Amino acid sequence: MKTGLVAAWLAGIGLVSWRIVHKDHRMPVPGALMAISGLFAAGALVSDIWPVTTGLVTVTLFGLDVAAFMNALPAGLSGQISQADTSTATAEGVTA
Repeated sequence: MKTGLVAAWLAGIGLVSWRIVHKDHRMPVPGALMAISGLFAAGALVSDIWPVTTGLVTVTLFGLDVAAFMNALPAGLSGQISQADTSTATAEGVTA
């Protein structure tokens, strides 16, 4: 089950790195990768202290990866929501 934690960490590092390289056209700064690694290390620590929670921690960390993936898509999920809000306000005649 620990391989799931490593896979979630590698996916998270890959997604964050891809997003920074794709958006800013530069390599990610070490601090960004350390922050992600620290978050996943904290999950692994919880999993080591309370082995019963390994499945929940793994699913939670993969959920964070899915959230990062949704933000990495073109315009991101949050961009689509704000675009929909703007379109609704325009259609209703309300200026933002």
